[in-house]
Amino acid sequence: MRVFSSYMQIIRRNLWQMVMYVCIFIGITVAIQKSIDGTGMTTGFSSVKLAVAVIDREQGILGETLRQYVEKEQKLVEIEDDEQVIQEELFYRNVSYVLVVPEDAQSAFEAGQAAVQTMKVPGAAAGYYLDAQINSLLNQIRVYRAGGFSMEEACEKSLALSEHQGKVTLMDINGNGGQREGYNYYFAYLPYALLAGMIMCLSGVIMEFKKKEVHRRMLCSAVSLRAQNFAAVASFIVVGLGVWTVCMAAQAAMYRGGAFTSLHAPLYIANSLACMLVAMALAYLAGMAANSPGALNAVNNIISLGLCFLGGIFVPVEMLGSRVEKISYFLPTYWYSKINGILGDYGELGSQMRQTVGRGLAIQVLFAAACICVTMAVNKARQRE
Repeated sequence: MRVFSSYMQIIRRNLWQMVMYVCIFIGITVAIQKSIDGTGMTTGFSSVKLAVAVIDREQGILGETLRQYVEKEQKLVEIEDDEQVIQEELFYRNVSYVLVVPEDAQSAFEAGQAAVQTMKVPGAAAGYYLDAQINSLLNQIRVYRAGGFSMEEACEKSLALSEHQGKVTLMDINGNGGQREGYNYYFAYLPYALLAGMIMCLSGVIMEFKKKEVHRRMLCSAVSLRAQNFAAVASFIVVGLGVWTVCMAAQAAMYRGGAFTSLHAPLYIANSLACMLVAMALAYLAGMAANSPGALNAVNNIISLGLCFLGGIFVPVEMLGSRVEKISYFLPTYWYSKINGILGDYGELGSQMRQTVGRGLAIQVLFAAACICVTMAVNKARQRE
């Protein structure tokens, strides 16, 4: 019991580092959540209107139709008909697209030639999208003209046709309406707080007890080595469960019940506990590997940031390339992120998804066990020295 009290006393001295990382994590999560809500990403798809300028040099029915169409579909911007001004407006992104209707536009259109000219930001996807919209309107006018309508009637009917919106019904295939809950983003970034906080908090305790003077005194004490190891494990579990409880309570308070209101609540809990186990095992290993606070800080950055980047916590693994993705298969953060993605994307899990979730949980636990075995081997080698 005295060994356990000693562990907890040193942990209390380092606990502020754990609290700091948890607070930073919660702050970043709230900021990301607000930015997502501000863009409307959690409420479904919504079109974005681009800044488009129309320069009508002909002042005819075709140019007026194009102007009305752009004003309805996009954000119409007035600029001066000067080449240098147009280039400056495009360079500073004040406009994304400039549509020029030359003086002979209608006659060229009737002859089947290119009727308008366009200028856009080089390489921008929005330019190709607007090209498709303008060409679609011009093709509609051509169809009406081929049907015997006058130019005025063709333009009027094409504008009226563009106002009709098709009715789209989204099929709820995955059981959650195609939307991720807000608390899923909270769990997505949780591993960084657990890894960085646990390593800085618990590894310092290991470094204190592995000092030669302290280690020799403990070997001479009446407390058996088994009891000492049991006290160390118990203190780690107490701290881990305490931090996990705080994180779970925070998400429940932020999201009105959070994951506890989900049908996947047991899987969210199991995934976060597996991540916590990995964090404690890596903290144990880092404490044995580091010999100074500076070295521990470097090891912490390498482990926490490395695992989060390569495991898909900060950046989706698909964006890092196939080679990195193959390496990520062996990392616990990859499987944590994969499980969290499945839980967020699907309201109901099929048999194959359940197998993937079970495999991911098992790999995380096995990774933690492997870290503990390596740490014990290192500790035993040092004892022999």
